[in-house]
Amino acid sequence: MNESNKNNITTKLIIISFILYIILYFSFETGYYDYKVHNKTMLTEESIKRFENDISNGKNVSIEDYVINDYIDYSNSFSNTGYFVGSTIEKIMNKSIKKSLSILSDLFYK
Repeated sequence: MNESNKNNITTKLIIISFILYIILYFSFETGYYDYKVHNKTMLTEESIKRFENDISNGKNVSIEDYVINDYIDYSNSFSNTGYFVGSTIEKIMNKSIKKSLSILSDLFYK
């Protein structure tokens, strides 16, 4: 790559970063996040009131009727592979660090 291409890529990255910053800043300032949190709070309060009403009326209650599960599983083969590789590296590093520390402690304390 020549110098012109490097400057062009750097400029594009800076512009994209700035645009993302502006979008996030305005979404925060306009209260978008607070609005989402407020909606979740209202749903929770409504569920609590409905639960208390059902208890006072003597109905059979189940937690699934009152809890909103909005979990979305975004995992795919790439993320699962990445998780597996990361976990494997972590296990190997932990074992090697423990072994190294064990050797060092044997050298200095025995």
